Amino acid sequence: MTLETCKKLLEHYEKLIEAEAPLGHVNWGDVQKNAKVRAEEMRKRIERKLKHPKYRDHLDNQEKPKEVKKSGKK
Repeated sequence: MTLETCKKLLEHYEKLIEAEAPLGHVNWGDVQKNAKVRAEEMRKRIERKLKHPKYRDHLDNQEKPKEVKKSGKK
């Protein structure tokens, strides 16, 4: 699972935690409890990925702007 996917899932779980129960939903408490557990696991996963050299190097490379070489041709 990529770092971007982990971040999207974390955002989704956090929205579920904050959301109010839909009309007629019987087990909304269970849904929120499950979302809290999954959000915590996703935070740990994101933290672990950020510490990994593969992802850290990738993030460092993204921050640097790429130089564009201009040629005399149009």
